[in-house]
Amino acid sequence: MKCKRRDFLANLAIFFHLVSSYGFIYVQCVDAPFIHIPGNGVISGTYLKMFRTQNVKAYLGIRYAHARRFQPPDIELTPWKGIFNATSFAPDCWQNPMPSVGRETEQILKIISSETNSDDGGRKYEENCLYLNVFVPDGLPEINGYAVVVWVHSGDFSTGSPADVNPFQLVFKQKVIVVTFSYRLNIFGFFTTDDGEAQGNYGLMDQSAALYWVKKNINLFGGDSNRITLMGHDAGATSVALHMTSGEWSKGGFHKAIIMSGNPLNAVKMPYEYEGSLDQVSSVFGCPRRPTSMFMQCLKRVDAKRLSENLPSVSWGPVVDFGLSNTSYPFIENQPEILFKKGSYHKVPVIIGVTDMEEVLTLFKDNLDTEISAADTEGFFSDIAVTDMHKLVRNYEWCSNYELITDAINFMYANESDQDVKKANKHIISAHTEKFYITPMQSFADMISNYSTVYSYLFKMRPRSVLQDLPSWISVPKYFDQVFVWGNPYMTNMVDWKSSDKRNSDIIMTLWANFAKTSNPTKSNVYIKWNAVTPNNDSVLLIDEAFNTDNLLNNQRIHFWKTLYPKILYYSADCCNSTMSGGSLVIVTTIPILCTLSIIVNIF
Repeated sequence: MKCKRRDFLANLAIFFHLVSSYGFIYVQCVDAPFIHIPGNGVISGTYLKMFRTQNVKAYLGIRYAHARRFQPPDIELTPWKGIFNATSFAPDCWQNPMPSVGRETEQILKIISSETNSDDGGRKYEENCLYLNVFVPDGLPEINGYAVVVWVHSGDFSTGSPADVNPFQLVFKQKVIVVTFSYRLNIFGFFTTDDGEAQGNYGLMDQSAALYWVKKNINLFGGDSNRITLMGHDAGATSVALHMTSGEWSKGGFHKAIIMSGNPLNAVKMPYEYEGSLDQVSSVFGCPRRPTSMFMQCLKRVDAKRLSENLPSVSWGPVVDFGLSNTSYPFIENQPEILFKKGSYHKVPVIIGVTDMEEVLTLFKDNLDTEISAADTEGFFSDIAVTDMHKLVRNYEWCSNYELITDAINFMYANESDQDVKKANKHIISAHTEKFYITPMQSFADMISNYSTVYSYLFKMRPRSVLQDLPSWISVPKYFDQVFVWGNPYMTNMVDWKSSDKRNSDIIMTLWANFAKTSNPTKSNVYIKWNAVTPNNDSVLLIDEAFNTDNLLNNQRIHFWKTLYPKILYYSADCCNSTMSGGSLVIVTTIPILCTLSIIVNIF
């Protein structure tokens, strides 16, 4: 580094900060090498420092495309004049207010972000928000360049920011480049109509535009354009899976995938499912609903801030957009599960995994110390049954066969010899995690293991240094694994980190970085056995203090959700359809009994 005066000031800051808080300090020194991006111009970056010897180079707030409302991104960028100052984060994309979360989730999110990505603690927003950030190790890269990790942020396609994580330690310790970026959210990113006027999936197209920029330019930063790993969490994980099936959109844009805490087989909405929501939007903003062209023109005139802050409650997200545009390829041609089953996807190596209690802090948000009763458990299972039946039958006026499904779920979860006082609580969260996360993970791994190398994991290790007041029955909720992935035990001054958390973080970062570099997570610097999934061995790495492996083929609950539950569901749905088509009350009362016998005969 050449900025000695700034080093002196930084050292003073370190001294006074250590005296006051015994923590870490995170400072910037603006002298990272200039980089010339052909066709755009020259950018200057910044050095991010921790202590005197820990540096990474950061190039922040670089535009990668333009966002015009309800249109695909425009990747043609006008050259800027002079030197672009890439030393601070750009505004985020407009989004819904952050949903209320519990104290524990809020605390872990603050730790993950390290609260260092914003100078004033506040965030700014704009609509033309397609910016990315490049974090580069300090020093000489490998012969072919650094491996690259492109991060797709968490959220629900309506919230989230690239500043939600701090990649400093992963970059510094593992010598990989990390790229984070913004993409359009909620109505700006996923507005769609079923008449071809609005294709939707603009947020996913933004992600592809970011990948295109990285593929084209990352070599200028010392990166290897042939070793790009796409990594995401939650909605970001779903996005990664959708890029695997995106056809021409992301073809060649990435070479490996890491899918964390997401369901890669999650059913994608159909455009017609937004009809009611669009009616609400039309009413709120006083826009004519028909014709669609007038509706869209009216919405385009609404100020972005007003549009974002006054949206009705809508679950915006990806849609099957086949046939919705004459000018763009479909991003999602069919349901992901169908595409993966028939092998219609980009065949890249994959790491996929979940925590063992993903949604526990959401399901039990303000009731972590409440002991759930057996009746509550059965009610929860009944809700699952009713929801799944409704998806198949779409009318349950006369249908009571969901009780059969409820009994089957209850049989699997409520007959254990578990002496824990929070037995019912565990049954609920186990059923939820195994149905919505672990089973899809295992099914996905089975589908692609014939064509791709896939490693699966189950995260069962919580940081020992934080949130030790969580009830003993709670294992690892969503987000807690990211503390290890991003090396937070080496970063934040908010926590007095235990050596065990630092050691385990080193292991996790090494596994993830090995995969980004070589496609093999155990290639070097780690002594762990992690077998790839094969058609005859659903091997899963149990990430706990022992780092042992297991085989999901031996898990009866997973086998239930994957094999038996769909059969019970479809038999019950068939019976309900028969019941509703009947002409007399006698048929209504007798058919459920016949269905029960049919299920027993056909399944067992």
